[in-house]
Amino acid sequence: MPGVLVILPAGVDPSPLPEDAVVRTCATAGEVADALSGAAGDVVLCCEGFPDLELIAGAVRTAEATVVLVEPGAWDGESHSPVSAACSGVIAGFGIAGVSAAVALLRERA
Repeated sequence: MPGVLVILPAGVDPSPLPEDAVVRTCATAGEVADALSGAAGDVVLCCEGFPDLELIAGAVRTAEATVVLVEPGAWDGESHSPVSAACSGVIAGFGIAGVSAAVALLRERA
């Protein structure tokens, strides 16, 4: 089974992840969209701080992958979020530790 692709903003260091997790750091929303365009399987996405969320949401909608969004901060589940609306699931409010929780979740369901 291939590992989970983890897409993070540049400079973000996730908590320890399983060896089969593939981490890709991105500096721009365009790089996130490129990473999603080639993704198949399971993806954990943290796009905290990127300004062009509509571009990322469009890439999520066309990806041939199950994408779980990690929102490090609290999210009420109702406020407008184009990326969360496009994703298969959202984990919010656990900081960067939400990334490892999302990877574990996706690995369990496989």
